Amino acid sequence: MRKSIFFVCAMLATLATAAAAQDDPWAVLSGVRASLVEAGPTEAGFTQTYIPAGFSSGEKETGRMFLALPDCMRWDYKDPYPKSFLLCGGVAHSWNTEDKTGRRYRIDRRNEPGLDLLLLGLDDLKTRYRAAAKSVAGGRIEVNLIPKEKLAELTDAALTVDPAKQRLVAISYHDREGNLTRFEIKDYRDLPRRGQFSPPQGIRWEEQ
Repeated sequence: MRKSIFFVCAMLATLATAAAAQDDPWAVLSGVRASLVEAGPTEAGFTQTYIPAGFSSGEKETGRMFLALPDCMRWDYKDPYPKSFLLCGGVAHSWNTEDKTGRRYRIDRRNEPGLDLLLLGLDDLKTRYRAAAKSVAGGRIEVNLIPKEKLAELTDAALTVDPAKQRLVAISYHDREGNLTRFEIKDYRDLPRRGQFSPPQGIRWEEQ
């Protein structure tokens, strides 16, 4: 679970939109960091659907995400089971608000598929991924990423952007077993405070 969350967090940090660049996925990627950093702390709602290989439907979870790029990302799941994931710099936390014990661990973002997109330059990214962009329904843009070398976590990812609002509205990816994870994101708004990017008090952290 934690790797898929961090992969999605990284995807959020890879996409900014420019109508003139919509046919060039690398042009989209090159502008994303500055665009999202400029936006400042942001929050949005999400729905996550997990569809096992061979099935056409699956379980759904909902919650809120919080971004303070380029360093901090947080996902708070609300329904059906509360849980939270926070990544700031190279330290990750995961916990359940009803449990007084959480996990804390170090993350090397250069070696995590997806998180490398936060840190590496465009030339380095081109050596790791194949990318393509296309127009889809509703005037949106879909960017597809395929790892050039086999990765344990994923085989492909698709990211859908609303160019009018300059926001990522969907993420989907398949893991090596063929399971599909899909996120739908909406209701972006400015985040007036930054307390969401500190781990909560009163939790006994287990080092992993």
